[in-house]
Amino acid sequence: MCLERSLPAPLEVTVTASEEGQDHPLCTCDRDRRERLLPDETDPCEWHFVFEALAESRHSKRIRVLNIRFGDIDTFPRDSVELALGSCRFFTLPFLQLTTLEWEDELTPYANHLFSVPPFPPTLHSLSFEGSWHSQLTQVNNLTSLALECYMNVVSAETFRTLLLNNRSLETLSLQSIDLEGSPNGPPARLSDLKSFSVRFPQKILSSLICVPAFQRLSSLYVSYTEGDWEDWFTFRATGDGIMFSVASPLPEIVEDWKDLTGHARPTIHYVRLQDYPRNKFLDEHEGGAVICLFEDAHTLEIGYPYTACFYPDFLDDLKQLGPQLKTIRFELPAETEPFQGTDKYDRWDGCMLDDIEDLVGYRFEQGRPFSSVERMVVSESERTNRLQDYVWRCFRGRLERYVRPV
Repeated sequence: MCLERSLPAPLEVTVTASEEGQDHPLCTCDRDRRERLLPDETDPCEWHFVFEALAESRHSKRIRVLNIRFGDIDTFPRDSVELALGSCRFFTLPFLQLTTLEWEDELTPYANHLFSVPPFPPTLHSLSFEGSWHSQLTQVNNLTSLALECYMNVVSAETFRTLLLNNRSLETLSLQSIDLEGSPNGPPARLSDLKSFSVRFPQKILSSLICVPAFQRLSSLYVSYTEGDWEDWFTFRATGDGIMFSVASPLPEIVEDWKDLTGHARPTIHYVRLQDYPRNKFLDEHEGGAVICLFEDAHTLEIGYPYTACFYPDFLDDLKQLGPQLKTIRFELPAETEPFQGTDKYDRWDGCMLDDIEDLVGYRFEQGRPFSSVERMVVSESERTNRLQDYVWRCFRGRLERYVRPV
């Protein structure tokens, strides 16, 4: 009744196959020789085939967005997926008006019969896919948005390159844990319209499969840290004139990943911000030192407090050697770093950090590469904390004024 009343409005459909309901006592379905569920057309099972009403053409042709999700793969038997999808006529419809498809699953090898007439509608412009039927991806055309996630499956490098070649108008591309194998049979796909590209844990071969000319417009870089259950990683998020690029990897691999994926465009990064690094988590010079090469063209550098204190022992010493193009530098100061009453002496731990900052600024002044501006990096969302940090900075910055040469 709801479907009839909503005619002819477009539909957004979500189908969730979960463990609950596979063997529900009120199920009216029959089973075939392979134990697949067969719906009773006269008495459709509300637990398994209630959505079959959507298979009627007057309703299916209205579907614009289709989300398909499965239950917890740790408790969801593989065969039950086949029971849920094996004979539903809904999944063999052409969906001629479908524009957005989201498929979230990791263990379904039985889905190759889905979307078979035709494989994918020509109206499809957005595909978000996590699953194992990637052999059909070469049949997808004219996408503007693509998200792929394949934790437990291997994708042919040539299949992936063909997918990109068939969708040269992509504006958004997201890749997560894509396991590529083999070698491509041709040059990388050139995506001239790409505006947003994010990749997590890329393989080296990816740089030979994709070329993004807009990367040459990247000019700002944000570096952040994420602590994972199995492995920690850094994220480099770069922006520019109408382009965003994000790559996530552990150190020191992420620096090489950045160079591999952007090397063809040779972007010039003028602004760098280091943020979200945990306190009391130290990196050695091998892990952290490679990042300094990303600052070579920077005019402005913003450094979060834990980076200054914990990143690696010689981090501030390495900043001393950067070229004269670095003119503006900002530091985050912890609010608890307050001078003792009536003196300019600071708390012992954070006072050392302030001494190191003064040493950096003074050294560059003496070497003829002075900063034109040394400022406080504002990061706190708390007004009280922000006021305290500002007070600390005002107490401290008088020690720097003789070294700064405004332009």
